[in-house]
Amino acid sequence: MPIQERQDIQGVNVKAEQLNALMQTIHAHHEQFDRHQLDGLLGLAYDLASLIYSWTEKEETIVLANEDAQREIK
Repeated sequence: MPIQERQDIQGVNVKAEQLNALMQTIHAHHEQFDRHQLDGLLGLAYDLASLIYSWTEKEETIVLANEDAQREIK
């Protein structure tokens, strides 16, 4: 089994920073948003979290496959 190339972490770091900033904004100003604005912001937060989760799931699969490939080589 060939070794798979790991994913670039820079993209997920940017998404995590965006999620962090969004959550800080929601926390600091949640009383100023109406229900629709808050729903939209929370939807965006869930989308960012989903992207990060998907990245970590794929990366875990790659790492485990690479470890299995390394064991087969030995």
